[in-house]
Formats: sequence, structure tokens, C-alpha cells
Amino acid sequence: MNRTPEPELMKIPSQVRAYADADFSRSDSMVVKGLEKYLKKIGKTLNKNDLILDVGCGPGNICERIAKNWPFVKVVGIDGSKEMLNEAEKKLCKSFSNNLTYELIEINSIATGEKKFELKADVLVSNSALHHFHDPCRFWNALKKIGKENCIHIHRDLIRPSSLEKAFELKEKYLSNSPEILKKDFYASLKASFTVEEVNQQLVNAGLSQLEVFQVDELYFEIIGCI
Repeated sequence: MNRTPEPELMKIPSQVRAYADADFSRSDSMVVKGLEKYLKKIGKTLNKNDLILDVGCGPGNICERIAKNWPFVKVVGIDGSKEMLNEAEKKLCKSFSNNLTYELIEINSIATGEKKFELKADVLVSNSALHHFHDPCRFWNALKKIGKENCIHIHRDLIRPSSLEKAFELKEKYLSNSPEILKKDFYASLKASFTVEEVNQQLVNAGLSQLEVFQVDELYFEIIGCI
């Protein structure tokens, strides 16, 4: 199945609300568990001077989990959708995470050099962000600019199915009881996603081949490593 890009930013209020209300706890928790596991593997302990950036943070679900898991580490979520960050800020008022903040900035503008992001991350994470980029090179170029040397990377995203029929099957399997707008967006995201082979080539082209890409299950792949 050929890739069909979807809008890079989610701004439509009904979409934003449906996404913010959805239960992505299983996938969100896997990002945090993946980071924990990798830190243990390389024998690194995060400290109060470290910075974790969540790229394309959306409504802040993963940011909150990370901030609570490492309350002594500064966590910043960045996203280009003001509507998404409004949802994140609403939840932040209730969670009282004093080590978490959000920044409104489009990742493309970092990649092109149009805007400079002064913060440099010790850890970069993302969940379902890569497939939103029409040009994935922009995503990787931005990450190279905002990560410190020896930055840890944990990225997770959907795998593009082999056919429209398979995409429809996955939508019905995993979101059968979800609102129609969320099912529609999930279907569009599957069609906009990349294969593991495509991501591997992206990393080679970006000079990031040290990062490891592997398939987690029929829906997701993960990218983990240190560069």
C-alpha cells in the first residue's frame, strides 16, 4: 500500500477533543517502560540536570507519565498545535507536575532553521509523531539539532499495513468501540505511516543509523538508541 500523508498538525477542535479523551494508556506506558529498560541496559541514571523533550507531545499524556516517573528531571513537551497544547495545559493544572512545561513550536521550523530552539535534550522521546511529517527528513533533522551529544532516543509509531483492507481490519480490531472521528483518524494515520524498512533507510540518510528500529507488534515499531 502506498503512503497517503495526512495533515501535519491536528487543529480541528473535534479531532483534538476526541484524541485527548481517548485511552492510549497502553501505548503511552510502553514509551516510559522502553526508556526505563534502555536506561537500565546502558547503566545510566537520570539526574536533576537532565532534560527530557517529548517531540510532538499532543495533549501531554506521555509528558505527564515521564514527569511523574522522574520528578527531579525537567520535562518539556513541544508541539505545533496550539489546540493540542491547550488540552495539555488543562491537564497540567490538575496534575501539579512542577517539573513539566510545554512549548508551542513547529518541528519543521527547527529543521529548516527558521526558528532556533535553545534547549538541548539529554533524552528525546516521541509517540506517533513521525508519520505526521510529509517529509520525514525534517523530523530527523530537527532531532539532531535539539539533542545533546550522546542523546538517548526513544520513538514509537504505527507501521503502515500492506493494504487498505489490512488497515481497515486493524481499525475495526483495535478501535471497534471508539467514536467514529477517532476511528477515521486512526485509519488515516495507518495510511500515513511508514514501514520498518522505510524508517531504517530514513535513519541511514539522516546519519542516524546507530539507532535501532524493531517491530513491537502488528501495530507499532520502536526506535531506540544513543547518538
